[in-house]
Amino acid sequence: MTSPDNTALYNSYFKAKDRFLAYRGPSIGFEPDIIYDFIHSGINLASSHEQEAEHENWLLCELFLRQVYFALLDAIEDPTRSMIFRRVSLDSIYTPLIYLKRFYDQFDYGAQHFASLQQQLQRVQTPLG
Repeated sequence: MTSPDNTALYNSYFKAKDRFLAYRGPSIGFEPDIIYDFIHSGINLASSHEQEAEHENWLLCELFLRQVYFALLDAIEDPTRSMIFRRVSLDSIYTPLIYLKRFYDQFDYGAQHFASLQQQLQRVQTPLG
């Protein structure tokens, strides 16, 4: 059973994720808020599952960090997104990447997993200039 604090983190994350995934169309200035809210809520939720946290679960910690990272990668490459949304996603992708590095540093196999994530970012094809 989850505590009320944990439930609030889940609710916040999934609402932010829905807004992030659904946002399409012309640039109207809310893109940074939508992206930062998604990243922040994902990191908060992942942190609630870190080692020695009340709801420790390393698999969930990794899952939420990777979901944020790969959603940003997808947004960067998505031609249906506004150029501003794609640019802010690209500029912001290093936040979850740093958290993933910190997570993987705890494991013997972590360097390989992190290197794979970096390679995927390097392969992103984007006409953002």
